[in-house]
Amino acid sequence: MTTAGEQLRLDGQDAALAAATVGHHDHPNHIETALTELIRSGREFSADHVRDAVPPETRDWLRAGNGNVLSSIIGNASRRGHIAQTGWCQPARKERHSNPNRVWKGAA
Repeated sequence: MTTAGEQLRLDGQDAALAAATVGHHDHPNHIETALTELIRSGREFSADHVRDAVPPETRDWLRAGNGNVLSSIIGNASRRGHIAQTGWCQPARKERHSNPNRVWKGAA
């Protein structure tokens, strides 16, 4: 059973993913592919690693106000048990204002 706050977060992630599929682009699939490759690598990674692994046009799309799609895809992978949090890291991107990122690893 989820709390009301958790349910609102889940609903928001679902809404972000639904909105991201509107239009003629494949950015969510590029993000999913990059995430899958990082999971299969067996190495730890953060959202910044996923962002670095997508094509430049997808990075531009994320920067243009669609960054919540990346966190939603990562959140879904976590809920499905595909990844597990292993720690925290400081992102290098100025846009993050030194807010910590979770570090993830593929779940066995």
